[in-house]
Amino acid sequence: MQSGLPTTSSLSFQTAVADAAWDRWLACQPAAHVLQLSSWRRLKEQFGWRGAAVAGFGEAGQLANGSQLLLKRAAGLTLAYAPRGPVTDWCNRFETELLLQSIHTYARSLGAAVLKIEPDLPDSLANRQLLRAYGFVPSRQTVQPPSTIVLDISGAEADVLARMKSKWRYNVRLAERKGVRVRAMRRADLPAFHSLMQSTGARDGFGIHSADYFAAAFDLLTPQHAVFLLAEWEEQPLGAVVVAAVGGAACYLWGASSDRERSRMPNYALQWAGMQWARAQGATRYDFWGIPDVVGQLAAAMRSGDGSGTPADALPIDLDALPPGELWGVYRFKQGFGGDVLRTVGAWDMALDPLGFRLYQLGVDSRQWLAAAPWQAAAHPQHNAAPSAPEPVADTSAAAEVQTVATAEEWRGLLAQLPDPHVLQSWEWGAVKAQTGWQARRYRVTSPAGSGAFQLLWRQPISALPLRVAYVPKGPLLDWGELDMVDIMLDAVEREARRLGCIYVKVDPDVRDDTTAGLMVLHSLQRRGWRFSRDQVQFKNTAYSELPENASGEGAAAEGLLLAQMKQKWRYNIRLAEKRGVRVRVGGEQDFAAFYALYGETGARDGFLVRPFAYYAQTWRTFLEAQQVADNPAGGVLLLAEYPQTGHPETGQPDAGLPVAGLLLLRYGRRTWYFYGASSERNRRDMPNYLLQWEALRWALAQGCRVYDWWGAPSAPDNPDDAMQGVWQFKQGFGAQLQPHIGAWDYPVSPLLYRLYQEAMPAVLGWMRSRH
Repeated sequence: MQSGLPTTSSLSFQTAVADAAWDRWLACQPAAHVLQLSSWRRLKEQFGWRGAAVAGFGEAGQLANGSQLLLKRAAGLTLAYAPRGPVTDWCNRFETELLLQSIHTYARSLGAAVLKIEPDLPDSLANRQLLRAYGFVPSRQTVQPPSTIVLDISGAEADVLARMKSKWRYNVRLAERKGVRVRAMRRADLPAFHSLMQSTGARDGFGIHSADYFAAAFDLLTPQHAVFLLAEWEEQPLGAVVVAAVGGAACYLWGASSDRERSRMPNYALQWAGMQWARAQGATRYDFWGIPDVVGQLAAAMRSGDGSGTPADALPIDLDALPPGELWGVYRFKQGFGGDVLRTVGAWDMALDPLGFRLYQLGVDSRQWLAAAPWQAAAHPQHNAAPSAPEPVADTSAAAEVQTVATAEEWRGLLAQLPDPHVLQSWEWGAVKAQTGWQARRYRVTSPAGSGAFQLLWRQPISALPLRVAYVPKGPLLDWGELDMVDIMLDAVEREARRLGCIYVKVDPDVRDDTTAGLMVLHSLQRRGWRFSRDQVQFKNTAYSELPENASGEGAAAEGLLLAQMKQKWRYNIRLAEKRGVRVRVGGEQDFAAFYALYGETGARDGFLVRPFAYYAQTWRTFLEAQQVADNPAGGVLLLAEYPQTGHPETGQPDAGLPVAGLLLLRYGRRTWYFYGASSERNRRDMPNYLLQWEALRWALAQGCRVYDWWGAPSAPDNPDDAMQGVWQFKQGFGAQLQPHIGAWDYPVSPLLYRLYQEAMPAVLGWMRSRH
């Protein structure tokens, strides 16, 4: 073995490791994966990659950690890639840092500008923080599928079958009864296997490897680490799978099927045979290797981001509501075998050469370059999941009619026909934003699939530069359960942003991410090329209270139901505030200055941006005036908590006429939002905020609203470090329920300019603010 990399008192690092020794050690590791086998490295070396390895050895000569590496040069840059590696105890900071330092040094010596890793670490906040601490950043280019289903195949065969859905067990047995036989392939069967792969790729729209690639994989991986299985009926090949295993982990790498005799359920027989082979190799886990990532994101969120798996049948997904197509067909098929949905942390990058790394990032953001990048298509086993390239998007423009809306009356009438319109899509909000340089355009979209609307705001952030950005706040508005209409609306937004010459457009609709409809919307956004935004303008999540129907003459009963939803301590604090002399009144324009001063005090204390007085005054004036107009669904109220003119009842201090807390509510239709809140440090023990929120709920109830939106909740409710935890505890006491949303998403009309804007604009705006 050759050395030359750092040697410490505990570990020495080698760059030439005996393949057999590495594979034996890997098989004993909890994070063992076939993509870290030496034979996988040798497979990629035959098809354009350069292989390398770094391994750490203890003082007694035993392997301690390491990684197989793949290197590829494209567009003048070299990428070093560790598929499902490095393999190390990530919590052992000392040894892992030594390994990463050695990989860094060795990869740079080989000319690499970027180190990409995709470790087999669960997607959790702790693991993401850990990778950041090691100097990695989340990659914009994922190679392996982050989300998968992993089945426990330990125990007796009957136990494994019992974990499947009954229909899947039935189909496994049905295949056998109908004469399907599964056997291990011989090398002579590879032409039939490749023919099946070609048919499957053509049918389902994904690229496949060459016949030579599969032949090399057969020679290098079988029989020790993989099996090629063929399903036949009367000597006709009906389907095939390739399953690989190392240590306790097996994974389903590739799959293919014929259009013939599908009623004989050969694919079920193949998966069962793959599990039986994996069990014989000593594996206890069977990785189905790739499902739609939005499913993994949902599963991770349900477990509060702790990295543990979520049983597939526990996800709030209506399988019958999933759209047709290979991507979702794959998920339907795999989930029926049981198992947990897991999501890994995905791909992370480290800059080995700062300039080269920046060029790499810019290249990734260019769609044309990404489509041609050799490592996107060649680095991973184009396996049984759907292809990683964006799916084709149907041209929906011909089926839709998009018209501008010119008057407030027409816009309000249109929104009244749509489900749950948001106040930020109101005519009034567009007028408010005009004072900060935004221009509002409103559109009606009609099609055979349904109707919708969106108010699009656009502006030039820097007047001297002809760069435009667009934003559809809390929109577009439509029935998000109508999948065809979702595509039509997104297409309309994209086209209008392009017509206006915008760099990008942002949307952040109130769509829950824990429902089937939300899952489908996320899929549509990703499929169309939208990206989860760094700039979440509004709160990603919110909380709401359902308000009881306030029938005529039954106001007291409705208020009683609201009080019953609260925690006992909150009801006590409301009464305490009243006993201590706090009173809540409706404010007018003459109170704006006092409320603004209180809001500025709150911003300084809690660390949020406070805009100039004129901005808030115009906002408050617009909605308070709308409240006075009959039949206007928009409105609002300013509520102030203060002491009576006699001063504080116990101390006699001159607090009279000075608000100690206040809030502005905005209303649209039957929904009220707690939009701006402010409070003073003075007299907090008198609980003015509790009484203020109670009066806010009463006001919303009196307006006939059915929902009180608390406007903001933690992005990670179970994370004690989330900045909104204190606010969330306060809101929860009133009976508020969490509503997790999909958040803000950006569509880069010009990917390269979008990337430059994202990088440069924060610095430019910071400089302008400092000059101001």
